[in-house]
Amino acid sequence: MATDSSHVLLISDNVWGRHQGRIRDIAPDMEVIVYEGEEPIADDIIQRVTLAFFSQDVWPERSRGFVLSTMKATSLQWYHTFSAGVDSPFFIDLMDRGVRLTNSSGATASPIAQTAILYMLALSRNARAWFEHQDRHEWQRHDLVELDGANLAVIGMGPIGEEIARLGVALNMNVEGIRRTPTGKEPCATYSFDALHNVLAKADWVAVALPLADETRNLFNAELFGIMKPGAHFVNVGRGELVDEPALINALRSGHLAGAALDVFATEPLPEDSPLWDMKNVIITPHSSGASPKAGLRSEDLFVENLAKFLAHEPMRNEIHR
Repeated sequence: MATDSSHVLLISDNVWGRHQGRIRDIAPDMEVIVYEGEEPIADDIIQRVTLAFFSQDVWPERSRGFVLSTMKATSLQWYHTFSAGVDSPFFIDLMDRGVRLTNSSGATASPIAQTAILYMLALSRNARAWFEHQDRHEWQRHDLVELDGANLAVIGMGPIGEEIARLGVALNMNVEGIRRTPTGKEPCATYSFDALHNVLAKADWVAVALPLADETRNLFNAELFGIMKPGAHFVNVGRGELVDEPALINALRSGHLAGAALDVFATEPLPEDSPLWDMKNVIITPHSSGASPKAGLRSEDLFVENLAKFLAHEPMRNEIHR
């Protein structure tokens, strides 16, 4: 049976500084390689690494060096990432190599869901116009739309979607959810994908929190946007590749959709020539809806918990299976 002394852990300097005591309590004899700076680790060192934690403090400025390092970690057995999404080819390659992969699903649910609600509040009140009037020192009123009583469809009811739904219910919205297999424990009425068209057709607001998979890539295309109620708003905090962006742009230009709020895009950064930048009824944020220090700390706690489970040969939380 492998012991902690047979493993070598790669961890960032910041996470090691915060959790050194806890990690040493779990694995007093384990060798730890602390990732400092932003350059890749030398081959002879990285090839000894068996465990690695890709933490939020490394992304994005230092992620290139960290990822390039772990791509060469030929002895790697387990990799934990701060992110919820693991659709990147890098993560798929890890699993193809036989590396066990765990993610931090749920760690960012609160800030991402709160950002989605912020989008809806801002779009419903045309907050952009208020800010523009303020910049020009203009005392100018305009009408707003209430979320109270509006129909909200949450597509993707993982931890993020469930939190969006819970907040929507708290705002007295009529919330319905879509997920692959409803559990009956969701905070709102939830249906399988067979009901997607029916749910979308009733929605005033559509919030997407799906993971990216072959069956969800470009799911939101011209057909689905056409099914949505005229004047509906579209929010995406899932993955940019879930959306056919030209179809979304056409739906916004035609007025069929009243507005959109987007944190993720098919190409990131969003190209400067994208028409989305100049649309007054679109909110753009740079894939940052979950960029909360607390979310990073929650992912660190999950890593430490899983480290103890891994070394004890117990099932880990949030393990990804292909």
